[in-house]
Amino acid sequence: MTRLTHRTLAILLVSICLLLTIPSASARGLLQNEVVRKTPAEILQSAQTIFIRSKTIYFKPATLETELLKREEFEQWEMAIARNQSDADLIIEVDRKLFTNIFVYSVIYRHTNMVVAGGKIGSLGGSVEAQIANSFIKRMRRVRPFTPKTPEM
Repeated sequence: MTRLTHRTLAILLVSICLLLTIPSASARGLLQNEVVRKTPAEILQSAQTIFIRSKTIYFKPATLETELLKREEFEQWEMAIARNQSDADLIIEVDRKLFTNIFVYSVIYRHTNMVVAGGKIGSLGGSVEAQIANSFIKRMRRVRPFTPKTPEM
């Protein structure tokens, strides 16, 4: 009789543990669905940190970092560059098309791997990094307010 009681108690405890984990898994699923439901504009509006990843030897992330940090908009929006991908909201991924001078970039929402912006830049029109920074800032200006500073007299 005691063996049966211990076995029954063990089954009961396992059942309770399983029941307690189901709601948290459901809640986690709901949270992930809420993140997925964000539009690209909403993601760009709320992003604060960026990680830059290069998929080519012809592009150095540090140079794009410098270009972004020089932008008045970047400072006003209080954005920052993350050194660790896991600390970033957005990832700017840059690659070069094989045997061309065309660089393509994607802006990826790290939490869902959804591409929220992107473009392609030719290296003949000046610095690739400056062109990508300009293109990214131009896209961000569509969804974030920006007021240029007036020169002090």
